[in-house]
Amino acid sequence: MANAADLAHGEIPDHTPIIGSDGRPVGAADGIEGEYIKLMRGEDGQHRWLPRKLVAGLEGGQVRLSLPAAQAQDAMVEEAELARRLALDPDAGAAFGRPDDSGPHGSRAQAHGPKGSPEHLKGGQRPAATGGINTHRG
Repeated sequence: MANAADLAHGEIPDHTPIIGSDGRPVGAADGIEGEYIKLMRGEDGQHRWLPRKLVAGLEGGQVRLSLPAAQAQDAMVEEAELARRLALDPDAGAAFGRPDDSGPHGSRAQAHGPKGSPEHLKGGQRPAATGGINTHRG
């Protein structure tokens, strides 16, 4: 059974019923994954995720959303969509409870390596001249 302290800490116990603002059932919590509530499998055997920002509060041990159940159904993310979003934005993994690699991102970072490393000079770049001309007068 969900309580206000759990919700304040961003926790929703498993199997807690979730209802829309209209009081109609949306599903039941199967856990929290980052910024999403993972719902228990539906009749089709698939999990779906709801953005946690849709939670309005608790009412009688149920999580009440800020929108009606029909709109909550439209806001749900399926596993295939979740995977697609992660593929498009690798940094979004943290939002779904999946760690990222914290390394450089993008094609240039992969092609040239991190700054300051010899790999950074790939692609025809020459190192800056060191020594030789000293412009400091003292």
